[in-house]
Amino acid sequence: MEFTADNLEKAVTLFYRSEAQQQAEAHQWLTEAQNSPSAWSFVWELLTPQRSSEVQFFAATTLHAKLMKHWNEIPEDHYEFLKTRILESIISYAMGPKIILNRLCITLSAYIIHTVPTHWPKAFEELVSSFQPQYLPNVEPERVIWILLEILTVIPEEFQRTTLALNQRNRVRVVLQDVSKDILKVVEMCLMPLPAAGFNMCNLTTYLNAARCASAWIQLGSLTIEDCTSVNNLLIDLTCFVYWNKSDPEGLSCDEMDLIEVTVEALTAVFQHPHTHKYKTHVFKYAAQILEKFDKILDVERNQQDMNKDIVATLYGLVITIGDSHSKIFIDNLKSQDADERRVSFDLLNFILKCTNLPGLYPVDESSSTLTFGFWYTLQDDVISLDAPDCASLILQIKPYYRDLVCVMLRKSMFPIGEDDAWTLEDKEVFRCYRQDIADTFMYCYVVLNLEMLDILMTKLDEALRSETPRWNEIETVLHAFGAVAENVEYENLYLPKLMATIKGIPFGELHVRVMATALETVGSFSEWFADHPDLLENIFPLILSGLGNPEVSTSATMALKDITHNCQKYLARYGEHILMASQTVLTNGCLKLAERRRLMYSVGRVLSTLPVDRIMGYLNMILAPSFEDLQKFSEAEPSPTVTNSLITRLKLIAALFSSLHVEDDDAKIEQPILVVIEKMMPLFRRIGEKYCMNTEVIEDLSVVFKFGITTLKDDCKPLINDILQLVVTIYRACPQSNVLTVAKTVLILFGKEEDLFALNNQLLFELCSRTMQMCAECQANDQLSDRSDVLEGFFSLLAALAKKVPLLMTNCGVDVAALFQCAILCLGLPEIQALKQVASFLVQFISQSRETSMAQVIQTYGESLVLRVLMNLGSTAPRSSVDIFSDILLALNKKYCDNLTRWLNALLAQEGFPSTRITSAQKEAFVKSILREKTNKRKVSDTVLEFTLICRGILKPE
Repeated sequence: MEFTADNLEKAVTLFYRSEAQQQAEAHQWLTEAQNSPSAWSFVWELLTPQRSSEVQFFAATTLHAKLMKHWNEIPEDHYEFLKTRILESIISYAMGPKIILNRLCITLSAYIIHTVPTHWPKAFEELVSSFQPQYLPNVEPERVIWILLEILTVIPEEFQRTTLALNQRNRVRVVLQDVSKDILKVVEMCLMPLPAAGFNMCNLTTYLNAARCASAWIQLGSLTIEDCTSVNNLLIDLTCFVYWNKSDPEGLSCDEMDLIEVTVEALTAVFQHPHTHKYKTHVFKYAAQILEKFDKILDVERNQQDMNKDIVATLYGLVITIGDSHSKIFIDNLKSQDADERRVSFDLLNFILKCTNLPGLYPVDESSSTLTFGFWYTLQDDVISLDAPDCASLILQIKPYYRDLVCVMLRKSMFPIGEDDAWTLEDKEVFRCYRQDIADTFMYCYVVLNLEMLDILMTKLDEALRSETPRWNEIETVLHAFGAVAENVEYENLYLPKLMATIKGIPFGELHVRVMATALETVGSFSEWFADHPDLLENIFPLILSGLGNPEVSTSATMALKDITHNCQKYLARYGEHILMASQTVLTNGCLKLAERRRLMYSVGRVLSTLPVDRIMGYLNMILAPSFEDLQKFSEAEPSPTVTNSLITRLKLIAALFSSLHVEDDDAKIEQPILVVIEKMMPLFRRIGEKYCMNTEVIEDLSVVFKFGITTLKDDCKPLINDILQLVVTIYRACPQSNVLTVAKTVLILFGKEEDLFALNNQLLFELCSRTMQMCAECQANDQLSDRSDVLEGFFSLLAALAKKVPLLMTNCGVDVAALFQCAILCLGLPEIQALKQVASFLVQFISQSRETSMAQVIQTYGESLVLRVLMNLGSTAPRSSVDIFSDILLALNKKYCDNLTRWLNALLAQEGFPSTRITSAQKEAFVKSILREKTNKRKVSDTVLEFTLICRGILKPE
């Protein structure tokens, strides 16, 4: 259908007033219309007053899209005409509809970005002078100011969004930096209160737009805090004025709240400017002013039963940003002899501590305390980075705040008793994340307080337990805090032994189950500490083993056991029988979830590894017998979803055991238990592999079993290699899949240089390469190569690793290396980024190693085909996000085959219209020179390739 105004109007109407399928078809056709060159004509017809507002909005949106994406379609002699038409449209829609006027203002901003400074050097000067109320008598004065501010506001945003050549972007940035102070003066005029009457709430819309404009230009980064002196004062005063003079005493209106949020956003941008830290006096002055004025507002809010969460979050957010961004200034002030400077720093700490200590529960009663956690980290981090004398002095000054902070966070992290039953699932998840943030902050507190923090926690725990009616949440929150600092505590011998003895005596049966769960998590978090205090393990194993059989805490119990058995393995012998028997019991009764059973099997493997081999085999026969019998039964049964899931579960459990069971062999050669198990189960594994070779889920878990077996046994697994690799080849021949490639990669990397396995490795690699190239040929014939991108990703990952670590394998295994190289070139056409990365990684390694091997002739013969594929990808077919991938290939070729690359690039790019009709011969020459100039600087090559790509695709206009 032709892109005429009438047809487009019908399509727009259809889009807004039809069913989903028709809507999708209309959207596709309208998108094609937007991208067509004829859009430059039909937009003006669609912007006429007689069209519907939906059609007018489509036209305005199309015009903006054309300026953003297809600027190169406009001849230079049409620039002035286009500007005139846009300005006329803005005046025509000056009184609305506002949504269309807004889009037209954005369009003019995009036009300005493309035309300054070359074609419209005085754009800003003319813009400000043109949009004055006296020159537009037919438009309301407030609307004229609105239009001017709207255009000015979106210019910085359009600059960030618009794709420009590097030189042009730099020129535009200079213009924006030059005019930013003048724009700020316009903003100041709009924000200025009347001399006698002050701010006027009737001008709320103008204040809002002016504040937005200020925020946009400040965020551009060219204005310093010194440049913003007048605007800062106006914004602070305006924020306070709006709050204290709100139209409704019960609360702020939406417009009033919007204005406060925008004024604070502009102030935040000032303090986040990368150069603001150089203006210490300004930071100090504004911080003092903001703390004094905003604390009065927040005192009112904190004492209200129905606190305005938005105003609290907004004002606290600004102060926290000031403290976080400029903590070093406030730390220096703490060392100052000036009493005012010290006072402001202490006021800041108190202000932020009040935010952390907001009344109520997060997130149901308040939503701002979480904002403070980053500040408390920054403060302690900056203090401890100082020289020792300064650090010691300042630690003493900030300690009182961190002591209070610990007590505050113990309260804030406390579970509500009973109330959380009414919480939504979302609230519960948010609170869980909040407690994790508090746990992180506890670690920062420990850095400042050290043992003093443990003393606070131990005192709080004793108080909670000695209470006549212990409140479970008070006990739980202290245990949570202890667990949070475990990572930082090393050789502590006073408080932690008391903690472990106390945990042993907690009456868990009388308390909420969360107390036991948290106690288990705390015990697990101190697993490394227990390795230095093994005599205290007896205090906690009864708790862990009793938790295994309790479905409500089994997750915490299995995690704690896994941590303990991992870090304290050499001390497990005396507890081994109890752990194994308890594990056997819960594994048999089937009360654990799969993840818990896997963790438990890992722990079983760690414990077994400490026993004599004969005892290990006895336990293995007992623990694995059910799984072995189940595997036999399921492998013989007809495949079904139930059977498959059961099979997968058993394989996961065996893999977990294999990952941890390894007996250290110091004195004499022993036969590893896993080796015995795999040898015994190999016929069963072979049957499963052959029967389920088309089921990727089963093969994935079978592959994990082999991978863990191989990596755990290392050299001890050599007797198994032949059987494992035969099964890998059998599965891969039947159905190429990435999981078995992981097993093959593990074997080839570990044993690729072993002479006694050389023939076997060569045969494996030959089979994998042959089957993969056959698969590629079949997929290419049916245009289905992308469907097997996961296999190709794994295959080329394997080859890249071999090319780097065992390059001789590829040249000696009998595979046609040239065909392999051509296959890689073919796979560069894949759209999947991860697969592309691995293909390119292989090619880069191949090229890099080729001079030292017999592969150089392959590059000489097929290198031009590779460069052709790369250029085609850059010109049109590959995703833009893959540019760096192709940069690596060009860089590798330039390092090793510079002369060839020169010849290939010049020959290919000499073709008219290749790889795109949009790029000129001069730009191709510049591209070749830039590529050949760089042999080491990856970033410069990447920048050159990206610009080449954008020009080829019409996103950048040739300069």
